[in-house]
Amino acid sequence: MTAGPAARRSAGARERGAGSVLVLAAVLVIVTVLLAVATLGSGYRARHRAAAAADLSALAAAEELRSGGDPCAAAERVSRANEASLRSCAVEESEVTVAAATAIRGPLRWLPDPVRRARAGLDRPPVVAEAVVGEWLEPVAGDYRITATFGDTGSMWASGRHTGLDFAAPTGTPVVAIAPGRVVAAGPSGGAYGRRVIIDHGAVTSYYAHLSAVAVEQGDRVGTGQRIGAVGSSGNTTGPHLHLEVRVGGVPRDPYSVLRSPA
Repeated sequence: MTAGPAARRSAGARERGAGSVLVLAAVLVIVTVLLAVATLGSGYRARHRAAAAADLSALAAAEELRSGGDPCAAAERVSRANEASLRSCAVEESEVTVAAATAIRGPLRWLPDPVRRARAGLDRPPVVAEAVVGEWLEPVAGDYRITATFGDTGSMWASGRHTGLDFAAPTGTPVVAIAPGRVVAAGPSGGAYGRRVIIDHGAVTSYYAHLSAVAVEQGDRVGTGQRIGAVGSSGNTTGPHLHLEVRVGGVPRDPYSVLRSPA
């Protein structure tokens, strides 16, 4: 028996209604996923900004202490410049320890602000060239050009300041250890550094970020000039390059001053 016009119209209405429900459900799923991604991203960025602000504030405080000024005032000034609040500043003899916090933006802004700590001192920074191996090698085994130096400012960096040296080179160019040491991390960082290798040299720790490939594993002992990876553009980059970062006591220092060759 053939359905009448009214029955066909009713069936069509039900089909359109079911289609609308599916479309609405799909939209809700997409919105939920986007909100989740934005939420996780805002938390990560806040932690990164807090860590960078603490590092830079500690360095500024140490330099102010060296010149006889007010180190905590300098730390407060640098924290504000990096959109952070200085939670604490303690001076013990020749060392300054600071804690900085940044607000989480977006849906999770009601959570407690992440706090990160850093310290810096007046002691002469250890020199890899003298204290570790007698010499150090450039980290890129091939043609390169320096595209960013320590302390450069710009919106491309979460802290507003660059914390290392950038060696622009073709993807796949070998990256080598600047000095002997032990690999403490190798592989994806899960953040702005992309694939990275971290080497502990004793007094100094070196970071090699944005790699296209990693050639070592955590726990490996490496020698000066040993290949540890290859130049790439993983993580937060605008093109293939190696980001070399040197840390003393967990605080980024200018590689040009820490890694200088002996006279």
